[in-house]
Parts: sequence; structure tokens; C-alpha cells
Amino acid sequence: MYDFVDMRPSHDARTAAIRGFVAALTIGLSARSAHAQDVESAPAESVAGPLVALETMSLHGSHYVADLESGGLAQLTLKPALQKTVEDALAAHHLPFAAAAVISISDGKVLVLAGYSKTDPSLDVAALALRPWAPAASVFKVVAASALLQEAHLDPESRVCYHGGVSSVLRDNLVDLPAIDRTCATLGYAIGKSQNAIIAKLASHNLRPESLERIAASFGFGEELTFDAPVEPSQIEIPRDPLEYARAAAGFWHSSLSVLHGALIAATIANHGEMPAAHLIAKAVDARGTPVLMQKVASRRVLDPAVAEQVGRMMQLTTTMGTARRSFRDRKGQPFLPIEVAGKTGTLNYRGGPHDPNPPGTAGLPDGGQLGYSWFIGYAPVDRPEIAFAVLLGNPAAWQIKAHALARHLVADYLASEGSVRHGRLIAHR
Repeated sequence: MYDFVDMRPSHDARTAAIRGFVAALTIGLSARSAHAQDVESAPAESVAGPLVALETMSLHGSHYVADLESGGLAQLTLKPALQKTVEDALAAHHLPFAAAAVISISDGKVLVLAGYSKTDPSLDVAALALRPWAPAASVFKVVAASALLQEAHLDPESRVCYHGGVSSVLRDNLVDLPAIDRTCATLGYAIGKSQNAIIAKLASHNLRPESLERIAASFGFGEELTFDAPVEPSQIEIPRDPLEYARAAAGFWHSSLSVLHGALIAATIANHGEMPAAHLIAKAVDARGTPVLMQKVASRRVLDPAVAEQVGRMMQLTTTMGTARRSFRDRKGQPFLPIEVAGKTGTLNYRGGPHDPNPPGTAGLPDGGQLGYSWFIGYAPVDRPEIAFAVLLGNPAAWQIKAHALARHLVADYLASEGSVRHGRLIAHR
């Protein structure tokens, strides 16, 4: 069944190996100890152990399977129908770079892990979904808002008067100028509308850089994420220069983010401040067909539950009145979906700075040398969260589509895959 020279299935034998996979699992799992069975069925926790060779991922029958890097095979947690619809959606727009991830909040199962690149078709899902090739952009406002609530003890109704801040943060945005600060709004409004001056000013006046750094680390920035495939850490630099610090808090550079990590940030807010331990392996056997005993990895506490609840309410404003409203509501304010979605947008344009994340692959930038990053992370349904997700698009110079537009279709496809009994009839949205 296997070529034991390199501990991987030979090309001609791999189909036969996969056919024997289910049988090996069925026989082997029946002999597991009660402890092992408890490990496999434990809720809201993940498993650690062997690593998946994502480049070998393929659909076999009703499951995705992939080789293990150490030899053997794994049955994956991906939902085939949803995985395919997301892959098709990413490919349909022929973008330079695109990726998406969907996580089951209750148990950390990865339901979708997808990537596409027109610029470099050789890029696999690991390069596009597990590597932080884009700045976190305004997604980082979720981290900043969490810090303002938990560390500075503000609340979503904390108000600030401001001017400007639509597409930049300037030095005068950080000081009170009554003559031109003619608009006043809340922290919640700032998250929903992604208003830069409000976040920058609140952080500048109320939050020490060390506190923002601490919350970012709690969310996993600068750390390796436990997963069934290598994940390159998202990076964070919190400057001490006052202006650059305020810009960083608002999401202007100084941070990078992978798609899987973006989905986990959304899952943390949905899961009462606990970050689920994401996993991709449902079951596995080694090169000899012996079931692999998986070890549990617990979720991690990131925020106080009350803080996570407040951040979640602010994220819901993104889809009801904020930057993603047009993707989730019609002109009369009626939702396109039968459930409510909470989320956060993020938008930046590639600038090629020496400390900026490098685009994935080696093919370089698309024609024109420009790249427009578009993020949307979120969770649904708001009242009983089931999935958290992230969509990241790298648009060419002539922008094609925003990430929140694809995210709306992703949620609709998930609801359709779960059936009408649980979620009711879908409102027409295509």
C-alpha cells in the first residue's frame, strides 16, 4: 500500500491506500481505549500530533483526505460541499490572491480552508491561508477595541469628538481641536464604520502601548498557533512614537494576519472570549494503518466574557449600519439573509515598505504593480454563533470585489448546506 522508502504512498498506490483508509479506521478505532474515545469526542477542544501535507489534499467519496507528513493518511474535517462553493467563489473573480477559512466555533473543526491565485497558480492553500501575506488593516481595530474595553475600561458608548480620519490618521487627529472637531461619535460607531480618527484618538488618550501589545499577544499575534499544519505567526509591532502608535491601533500597517488567524479572532469574540483550538484532522492512521491517538489541545482565554460580548455587539454594527451594510442589507435596510452576521472589514493598498508583509509566492505583483487588500472576518448567527470565518482578497489595481460581498455568499452557502429545518428558508440573494 505504501512506498516505505519515503513513508509516503506511491502515485500508483495512493488510490488503493485511500480505499483502505476507512476500513483501517473502522477496525482500529474499535480497539481504542475508553480514554482514547473520550479524547476523540471531547467538545470545544482540538487535537495535536501529526501534521497534514496540505498539497496532497483531495476529495475521496464524502470526505477530504490528505497524507500525513510522517507517513499515513488523515480524514479531514472539511465540509466538501461548502469547501467547493468557496473555492469556486474565490476562483470566479480571477483575483491575484484570495483565501478563506471557516471554523466551527463549538469544537474548532476547520470546515473550509481555501486559496486561489491567478498571479501564481502554483500557490497552495498553505501559502494563501496559513501565511500572513497581508496587513491586518482595520481588522486590527477588533484588537484595539478589545484593549480599550479590557485595559482602559471604556465601553462601547464612550464618545469622542473628532475630525477627518476617513482614510488616514494625521497628527492633528490625536488632539482636541474644538473649532474643527464638529462630529462626536462612540467607540461602537468607530467599529461599525471603521472610523480611523476615533480609534486613534481613543487609543492615544486612554491606552498605553504596552496594554495594546498585551492584548495583541493574547489574540496570538507574534505566536505560533497550534494547528494540524504549520501556520506562520501573524506579526505585530506596537510603535512608541505617538503618531505611529495611533496609526497602528487604527490598523495602518505595523501588523500582519493570516486567514486562519483572522477566523480565530472572530471565533474568539463569538465564543465569549475563548479562542477555540482549530484542527483539521478528524481521524488518522499511520503508514501501517494503525489509528493515530490524538491528544487534546484546550481553547485559550483571550478576553473577559463581558468584553467579548461588547465587542461582538459592535461588530454587528458593521453589517447593520457600517462598512459591510450594502452586502448584508438592501436599500430599505432589510437583511438578505435570515440570520444576522457580525463582522469587521479591513482595506489597505500595497505600498511595498521594507517592513510590510510580502505578497505570497515568487511571481510578484499583478500587472500594474499594485495590490488592494480587502478583509472581512465575522461569525454567524449572531444570537447562537455556529461558524467563524475570514475572507481575504488581493485585488488588482482596478478593484473587482470586496471581501464582505464574498463573505455574505459564504454564510448563505453554509446555511443552505445545513438545511432549511435549522435556519428557515433562505432569502434570495444571488
